[in-house]
Amino acid sequence: MLAYFIIGIALLAALIIGGKSLANAEPKHIIRAFRIAGAIILGALAAFFAYTGRFQIAPPLALIALFLLRKKPLFGRSTPSSGQKSEVTTDWLYAILDHDSGEMDAEILQGEFMGERLSQLSLQQLQELSRSLEEDEQSAAILVTFIERNFSDSEDTQGTDSGGYSNHTQQTGMSRTEAFEILELDPAANEADIKASHKRLMKKFHPDHDGSSYMAAKLNQAKEVLLKS
Repeated sequence: MLAYFIIGIALLAALIIGGKSLANAEPKHIIRAFRIAGAIILGALAAFFAYTGRFQIAPPLALIALFLLRKKPLFGRSTPSSGQKSEVTTDWLYAILDHDSGEMDAEILQGEFMGERLSQLSLQQLQELSRSLEEDEQSAAILVTFIERNFSDSEDTQGTDSGGYSNHTQQTGMSRTEAFEILELDPAANEADIKASHKRLMKKFHPDHDGSSYMAAKLNQAKEVLLKS
């Protein structure tokens, strides 16, 4: 009878605490509520078995309860950003940035070089393409960044407008979905998560660290979009 009484009290406490978290209706809070409820129940059972002398059962239950209270998953990824990529589609380009290697490329969607990738074109061809992108600020920003990253030692890059492309990017609209993707976050992320992810990625992609000026601008814009909304 004592066992049922302890389990009943644990279930009641779990329901009260879990119910408050479930009221927020956010996935992150729901998962946390279930973890807390499970930890309370397992902790109560572990205490009961220890009290009744069944020490072979109590330690495993207590250990599982402790793992449920951890902020990180027991079998979480050691490198959460591994394999992450950002995709941006404009009228002219479908661009992909690999977050691990920092490499960037884009497929051309229209015009003389349609179907080609930026990496397949010569510098002269890229400069020809840039003239077609004068009315598409976001596409122009991507192209300028690609040229700077791959032809930075060439004197011919002076023919491409590289001043102000970060401003062009910031002036372009960005949805919350794209902002979450760029910052490698899920929609349940809070303000602290947004700031922490922005800080981490800026260290990786800041131009002063051989990163991408375009990506740095996108990170800043994503942070601004999420914090303002």
